[in-house]
Amino acid sequence: MHYTFWGARGSIPTPLTTEQVKQKISAVVGRIRPADLSSPSHREAFLDSLPAWLFGTPGGNTTCFEVELSDGTALVFDAGSGLRELARKRMQADEGPSTYHLFFTHFHYDHLQGLPFFIPCYLSSFSVRFYSPVPDFRNIVIDQMRHPYFPVTMEGTMQANLEFKSLPEGGELKLGGARITWRPVSHPGGAFAYRIEENGKSIVFSPDVALGEDEFERSERNRRFFGNADVLILDAQYTLGEAIEKYDWGHSSYSLGVDFATGWNISTLYLFHHEPLYDDRKLDRNLHAARWYAQRSGNTTLHIDLAREGERYEL
Repeated sequence: MHYTFWGARGSIPTPLTTEQVKQKISAVVGRIRPADLSSPSHREAFLDSLPAWLFGTPGGNTTCFEVELSDGTALVFDAGSGLRELARKRMQADEGPSTYHLFFTHFHYDHLQGLPFFIPCYLSSFSVRFYSPVPDFRNIVIDQMRHPYFPVTMEGTMQANLEFKSLPEGGELKLGGARITWRPVSHPGGAFAYRIEENGKSIVFSPDVALGEDEFERSERNRRFFGNADVLILDAQYTLGEAIEKYDWGHSSYSLGVDFATGWNISTLYLFHHEPLYDDRKLDRNLHAARWYAQRSGNTTLHIDLAREGERYEL
């Protein structure tokens, strides 16, 4: 399996502002020494030495996550604004599958707003299969592309072969060589998490969840879904203080994420659904705080990182 983050922000797209770009440039310039400019190799070494929050960005697009199975099958989870970037990169490179399997965790704007700009939906040479555990979700998806919300309709302009498949409660789906399962998680209006397993490896994707008793409960159901996952992509929008203050807003903190990953013996934790009010420096500080907390809690093997837009990984 390979996996790619195409959008990792929560709530609303958050592009870098002019002032933030200036601050990054200023910080980089302030670190340069004459020796760093003495040759191309020294310049490359200097750039490589910069922290990720300066020489890069976690990105500003909303939720979209792709898993490529070993046979090339493309699984896409959520249709936030990052979905446009997925399509743009694939079409520019003239590569990628002719069929996309698109799974929804729920239908808040930040998980749906990229769908009208997903190029494969408009081309008759493609097939797009939509999945959700929500009954009759077809109407939800179609209705967000009607006047006055959007100038063109799915039914009138999308020429791809579109299919809508409802996922039964407690069921499983096999695509390519993978097994996909799902379960509800705590979030206003409801949301679902997905587990993808292939060749003995597993990924759990849970971008919107207020971690609570249901998810921490040491039940067999939770063990089968969360337990021993190689990768967990988890809503970590808040600090612990914010999560307590906004306990009914439907999101979690990085410290709760560390506790959760530790309790379920997760190997790698990605902090996801980044707070739109946080700049890249703040996200980096949260990352280091999460790593410190894991070490202080005695979990020295958990790998923690920020979900970064455009990064592709192999599992």
